[in-house]
Amino acid sequence: MAATIEYDDTNLQKLFEALTPKQRMVAMRRAFRREANRVRKTAVNNMRNSINADKDIERGIRATVFKQVAGFRVTIGTKKANRMGKGERGYYISRKRRGKEEATGKPVLIWAEEGTGSRQTRGRISFRSWKARKAHATGRMKRYGFMRKTLDETRNSVTDNLHNALITSITKAAKKYGCT
Repeated sequence: MAATIEYDDTNLQKLFEALTPKQRMVAMRRAFRREANRVRKTAVNNMRNSINADKDIERGIRATVFKQVAGFRVTIGTKKANRMGKGERGYYISRKRRGKEEATGKPVLIWAEEGTGSRQTRGRISFRSWKARKAHATGRMKRYGFMRKTLDETRNSVTDNLHNALITSITKAAKKYGCT
């Protein structure tokens, strides 16, 4: 026989009604941000276990809290630099190229998650030396799937953690605005 757990949330409902809509949204976003950062940390740890990565690549795993709708997402991707050359994220630059002005990074995280097919160059003729170069294989990247692993690990615990974080966040907001 399974044990049933009953939870009385009437006090939470009263507290929720006492807060203004803006205060509610701030409290909810705070809870979503906390949970999104926890999921991101799990994704970074899974990536570290599968790929030998540095801090620059880890910054390619991002947690985003939605502004209009309640929710969040943790994604992998890249971010280009701004006009001043700052803020680039998620690109890999080899040690040989680091520090050089023309060093451009590669979005390795995107390829590492799903893997790539077998790649090869196109054959070409060099016009300076008039020598032809044959097409040749350049390899493939295996699928690491660290984000899929993160999804499987955190799927069950996110809802419970979010409920707890929401309760603590709302009570914190209520204390701040004198609704207790």
